[in-house]
Amino acid sequence: MFKLDQIDTVLADLGDHADFATIAKKEADLGVQHFQYDVAAGSTTYFGENGYIVERRTNGFEARVALEEDATKVAAIAKDYVAGKLALKDAAKQLGQAGCQAWTANLKRQIIDFSGDEGKIMATVEY
Repeated sequence: MFKLDQIDTVLADLGDHADFATIAKKEADLGVQHFQYDVAAGSTTYFGENGYIVERRTNGFEARVALEEDATKVAAIAKDYVAGKLALKDAAKQLGQAGCQAWTANLKRQIIDFSGDEGKIMATVEY
């Protein structure tokens, strides 16, 4: 099973502006099936098979999440992040300002759900 240092190596090798499809492929090759990013905490939980979980408590990119949600802004920011036009730090800040609390990437289905309060999906992006 994958370890956090393997994920760190992949992310460092790819740099800040890799497109999400490239990141997802490299992480899936390690055994990651899906992951969830918490905007306010700046934390990521990676899930593998058979309930295997690896957590990063923080990456230092936590962002304040606005109470007012703007699904149109979330969709536009999400597309730029997935395309590699925004680094994670910038995407987390902008998504938080638009009311996005988390996103979940399903690496098998190649889809990312960006959600707001109480898990309400604000935008879905395929990659």
